[in-house]
Amino acid sequence: MLLTESLIREHTNLNKGILIGYSGGPDSTALVHLLSSLKAYQEIDVKAIHINHNLSKHSAMWENHCIETCSKLNINLITESIEIKVDGGGLESASRKARYRVFEKILNAGDQLLLGHHSDDVAETLFMRLLRGTGPDGMEGPKLQRSLGKGVLIRPFLEISKKQILDYLNINNIDYIEDDSNLSNDFDRNYLRNEIFPMLERKWNNFPNRINNFSKIIKDRNNSYSYLMHEKYNDLITNSIDLKKLRELSNPVISDVLRYSIKKCNIAAPNSKIIEEIIKTFVNSNPGPKSKVEWSRSDKEEASGQITYTNGHILISKR
Repeated sequence: MLLTESLIREHTNLNKGILIGYSGGPDSTALVHLLSSLKAYQEIDVKAIHINHNLSKHSAMWENHCIETCSKLNINLITESIEIKVDGGGLESASRKARYRVFEKILNAGDQLLLGHHSDDVAETLFMRLLRGTGPDGMEGPKLQRSLGKGVLIRPFLEISKKQILDYLNINNIDYIEDDSNLSNDFDRNYLRNEIFPMLERKWNNFPNRINNFSKIIKDRNNSYSYLMHEKYNDLITNSIDLKKLRELSNPVISDVLRYSIKKCNIAAPNSKIIEEIIKTFVNSNPGPKSKVEWSRSDKEEASGQITYTNGHILISKR
């Protein structure tokens, strides 16, 4: 896949409002320049937004760079300054949540938010999830499109490599910001990017693409399995599960019934240890009104959950 204006046309409705998440880094810079090229010969409602996280001594300089670039390209720029409050999930997670809150606030109905996530980012995300003990659903990787607030988030570069982006910028002599924090291996993602992935790339060429292809296979298998599970156990995939019927199933199937039921309730997916605790507490024992299993995500990006017991049913709810 080539990094050209046609890539934007393929994934974006140019007749609706477009907002570009613009940090000034290479990925978002490529997005801004591609949209500017399209805007030169087609009327497009496009704006960029720069969010100043105030975490670097260079923050003001990066913001000024984005202002100057958008002025030259005749693209309206929105700037937002935010304060990051770490809430237990780490600095990266807190920054992301604060950033997305701003995006949601600014998006109007039908607006499209374009972000520069690329295939190398996908590989990093999948590795991070794998190392944290994710299940098959977590190996699907980020979605090309998903709803966000009143609008939709679009990642047109998901099948484009970091090298392709840098080549595009270098060929066209386009300036961009290099965030010095990306060099710090104190962040897990940076350690993968700076230390592990270069070694894998030297041994296996186009390593990120191999990971992305695996992710697509997993997604297809997940869709097929989900269809079969709902066909056979639809009466159990609910927020109130008949314990007698559940006990007739094998433990692996019970685990998946629980996972699909929790997912249906829009609650954070529990890890394998929590699933084992749920089975032990409710399936392999005689639960009572005080029986309860709780769980949450450390980054708090999804609702925490709990399972309780009443009248022969286990109840799934948010907490």
